[in-house]
Amino acid sequence: MDNLISPKADALLNAHIQYVLQQLKPDNLQATLVAEIDLILANAPLITLNEAVTPKMIKDTVHRYAVELELGGGVFDIMGDIARTVYNHEIHQKTTLNDLMSDRQLTDILDKVLEMKDFRERIIRELVANPMYSSLASDVLYHGIRGYVWQSAVGSGGAGTKSLIKFSQTMLSKAPVGFEELVESNLRRYIQKSISAVLMESEHFLLRIDAEKLRDTLLDIWHELKKHKASLAHQFLTSLDVEEFLVIFYEFWREFRQTEYFNVLLNSGIDAFFNRYGDTTLDILLEEVGIQREMLVADALRFAPPILAMMKGKDLLVPMVRAHLVDFYRSDAVAHILATVE
Repeated sequence: MDNLISPKADALLNAHIQYVLQQLKPDNLQATLVAEIDLILANAPLITLNEAVTPKMIKDTVHRYAVELELGGGVFDIMGDIARTVYNHEIHQKTTLNDLMSDRQLTDILDKVLEMKDFRERIIRELVANPMYSSLASDVLYHGIRGYVWQSAVGSGGAGTKSLIKFSQTMLSKAPVGFEELVESNLRRYIQKSISAVLMESEHFLLRIDAEKLRDTLLDIWHELKKHKASLAHQFLTSLDVEEFLVIFYEFWREFRQTEYFNVLLNSGIDAFFNRYGDTTLDILLEEVGIQREMLVADALRFAPPILAMMKGKDLLVPMVRAHLVDFYRSDAVAHILATVE
């Protein structure tokens, strides 16, 4: 018998415990869970989102877990284990890229991207204006000119070609030190002076590319790629790369989530949700987000039976039920009722 509880109260407590356990038995559990869910859903039309929670409550909760929460060191070990397991899974060898994305899905994405003409033109102009693009174009022109001159000399096939090459090599060997570097420097300087016109023509060419032709070209590339297995990515990405990217992404996330930018957008998103659904009753809200009664019942029946069976097997169920009820049967209110009510 528990301390400070009368024999009558203890008898009622034990009867109550047995009643709860009876409701949780496999034969009765489904009816019990369905009744509980139906009771909750029956009240859903009576309560709006604003009556249930406030935007501040949601913001504080999201802020705690999305901004303040620091993952323990063990999480990175788990992430590493998961990354290695996923990376090495045999499913990659059995799945083609076309299994992951259909032709229709790719075409829809491609059409949307090509539809964004202003965005595409902005990218081209920024690319051409980038110094790295200018440097790349200069190098391509330089090596192209050198290659053309050399191929023209070697490929002419004339009787004097070999003699000309030999003569040129002899002259270069006798030329002053730095002569070859001087020629190269002058050639590069000439190309640098001419590169603006080349870049302008390059920009015009890229801007004039027909969207339909570009679309057809990209679809041809996809037609070849889609036959490859998903494991194709393993040629470019190792398991260690995946793990390191996870760490890099998390470090980025730790800093990004502290920025005003992230927090303002996060709060704005929550406000937008409440502006739309604040006065909506919970039953309509559940319907709007696609949560149905059958889903709730199915999930309850999926998890509750094995958990209850495990707790019963470990002798945890009865103590837990008793712990929830015992304080009530110890209370002065129950003692007064038992003493005064016939």
